[in-house]
Amino acid sequence: MITPTNITNYNRTQSELEEFLMFAILVAGKTAKTQAEKLDWFLKTARIIKVSPFKWLRYLIDYEDELLKASHLSERLKTYKLGQYNRIEKAFRGILQFEGRLDAVTLEELESIEGIGPKTARFFLLHSRPDQKVAALDTHILKFMAEKGYKVPKSTPSKKKYGQIEKDFLTECEKAGKDVADMDLEIWKTYSK
Repeated sequence: MITPTNITNYNRTQSELEEFLMFAILVAGKTAKTQAEKLDWFLKTARIIKVSPFKWLRYLIDYEDELLKASHLSERLKTYKLGQYNRIEKAFRGILQFEGRLDAVTLEELESIEGIGPKTARFFLLHSRPDQKVAALDTHILKFMAEKGYKVPKSTPSKKKYGQIEKDFLTECEKAGKDVADMDLEIWKTYSK
């Protein structure tokens, strides 16, 4: 299970990376602890039958209910109340192309998946690979930046504005002498209470 207060791990197995990417998709705009618990329930059967999260997704996608004309994936998303069903289903289907190579997937590849934006892609990389110079600009980071005197929006900025705010945040990390992932988690713990 994902532990939001201890999110950074540079030694995840492929199976753990799969679960973490699914979490990154689910948590966008939602409470981390709640989404971690929901994902844990969603993957419970996969753990029991000892298959990876992506193999479980493949099974749910491939097994379509003829009567309902819906995949078991869409039904499971609703059963576990994961929300934003269309976006999440599209993203879950799209990420399967990275099976077996999540340790090498690029930022551009992640952002090419419908349902994964700059914040989600960067969050995944930042907390699964060392020395990443990217920022997951969530509401907590934006509040921090506003308190530092930067003119920032209250929610995740457009791609055009994202780059400049990201650069400014990386500068703040350098000034503080902190690793970006460490500072991200520190800010999240401070502002999410």
